[in-house]
Amino acid sequence: MNKINEQSASQYLADHYGEIKEEINDLSSRRNFAGIFQAIVNHINYLLSNGQIEKIGNRLKYMGWLYRRGNEQVRNIIENLFVRSFRGMKRRCTSEEWIYMYQQIPKNLKQIYLLQSNSYITQKSFI
Repeated sequence: MNKINEQSASQYLADHYGEIKEEINDLSSRRNFAGIFQAIVNHINYLLSNGQIEKIGNRLKYMGWLYRRGNEQVRNIIENLFVRSFRGMKRRCTSEEWIYMYQQIPKNLKQIYLLQSNSYITQKSFI
């Protein structure tokens, strides 16, 4: 099975994130894949600030699907931009909202988040 590359992932994301489809297509035409994920993170933060937490759960599940099927570059951006944004999302959530969101995070992304969190805690303790 062929892995999803950045161009194909951009199209999947534009189709899945209809609210910001134009922005994703614009960034895709400029081959700004990291920018696409920053737009998605900004959109999720917007949904969070407007109390649309159920939509966020669906977005998280979709990102887990894309991570499983993505090539190395796609997976790298998801790990280093999307999953790293969870810490900021957690700060913006109430405890109840974070519990719900954490339950919606797919297992593969949750494992990455936990590894990143443990690494962050270890680094902070050395400072």
